[in-house]
Amino acid sequence: CYLDATLYAMFAFTNTMDYMLSSPVEGPVNQTIQKTLRESVVNPLRECGFVGAGHMKTLRDLLSRSSTLAGLEDEEKEPEELLNVLFTEIFNIKPLLSFRDGANEISHVNLCQILLERDPHSSTMPHTQDLLTRYFVSQNLFFHTQPDLLLLQVPRSGKDFKLYDTVLPSTELQLGGLCGGVWGSCYICNEKPFMKCPQCYLNQEFKCKYSAVPYCKSCCALVHSHPDRENHVPECATNPLRGIRMVLSAVLCIHTSHYVTYCRVPAPPPLVPEEMAGPSSSSSPTPHSPYCWVFFDSMADREGGMGGYNIPQVDECPQLEEWLQNPAKLLHEKDRAPDFVKRLISDALLCFYIRERDT
Repeated sequence: CYLDATLYAMFAFTNTMDYMLSSPVEGPVNQTIQKTLRESVVNPLRECGFVGAGHMKTLRDLLSRSSTLAGLEDEEKEPEELLNVLFTEIFNIKPLLSFRDGANEISHVNLCQILLERDPHSSTMPHTQDLLTRYFVSQNLFFHTQPDLLLLQVPRSGKDFKLYDTVLPSTELQLGGLCGGVWGSCYICNEKPFMKCPQCYLNQEFKCKYSAVPYCKSCCALVHSHPDRENHVPECATNPLRGIRMVLSAVLCIHTSHYVTYCRVPAPPPLVPEEMAGPSSSSSPTPHSPYCWVFFDSMADREGGMGGYNIPQVDECPQLEEWLQNPAKLLHEKDRAPDFVKRLISDALLCFYIRERDT
């Protein structure tokens, strides 16, 4: 199921990774993998919403022949392992992410794994924007280049341990403050910021949505004259980097070694009944969400026993977008939320963020 769920997240509703389907690859086996993925998996998935089990088995057999990772043919793997095989061994693509640390050293990775200790001051249901920001601040990291695709693994270890019982996938990520810049004005007086302090952000003393708390020079001196903040090391604020935004495209979830996928897609425009379409209608239209959600489970049902086959299923998740856009309500009414909402925030493992133009 890891292969089904991962490929569904990658290709069902976004073209961000379509370049893998046509870019040059080396070796006859890898070329066959690319053709099989393009013609036997992605095309029928998008045209019919269904891929036959025989095509998936062919792809698994080919991946097993080409990859150095043992067990791809007949063992369950983690999505991160599959992605690493696809990106580095089969398609040999440029790493998706480039990070810069405080010493200006550049590192390249395909997946951002958030490694944090639990913050006693944070919410019992943190959102991925906050987790990513705290991770970058704690490691003194910045994005060296803006990514087209950000694969974000929430803090958990293996299939069992979770740092938080629930994590809220942010529907948008603001990356401007994680590229070395700060936004807005001085946190205290609203004047132009000249300094920023990551330690003030980490200490949760000031409720700031950026990776560092911005200050003008005088307010920075005043705030850091307090004995509790004398050991902070404020930095010069760089020019603002605005508008660097990514949107949530899909979430891979895991529970008891079974992977499923939630996909967030642009919603079609609502149908307006004829009796409401005229100019004299006094009825107020229902607010329309720009996104809708679908849930994919490749093993939702099964026909027959050992010699049988799995039956995949795709379900719509009504109002999921509204729940995610109202985290305060979700936090306080979590027990009353629909099961598909609770499953998402409890089992989220890997979030796919893309540039908005690629939906």
